[in-house]
Amino acid sequence: MKQYPSRVGIGASSILMILVVLTLTLFGALAFVQARSDAALTERTALSAEAFYDADTRAQQVIALVDETLAGGGSPDSVDGVTLQGDGVYAFSIGSFDGHTLNVAISVTDGSCDITKYRYESAAEWVGGSESTLWQGD
Repeated sequence: MKQYPSRVGIGASSILMILVVLTLTLFGALAFVQARSDAALTERTALSAEAFYDADTRAQQVIALVDETLAGGGSPDSVDGVTLQGDGVYAFSIGSFDGHTLNVAISVTDGSCDITKYRYESAAEWVGGSESTLWQGD
């Protein structure tokens, strides 16, 4: 009787090779998508940090002007953008190019100023979802 070579071994190894190639292709595509996502996040983080430090620098310049004005015997609200809030507390805001605002409040006592508020906040007003999207309980 004549024996024929088995084709089962060839077919199984081909299927296994196809599955390995598909799996490696899938992992490669997922790694590429993750790398692009990480690069975009890094770019946004760098822009946000740059915007904060730019606003911080300009706020420190205003505080230095207020110090100079106080040393010269002037009033802090004579510095452009600084307004009196009451009881020796003055405030000003510095906008940044990423849609945030650095809000600063300073307290003036005995010819010197102390920073009482230094908050970097979103300039846009938060708009919540409608009441129908929130769970109201039983």
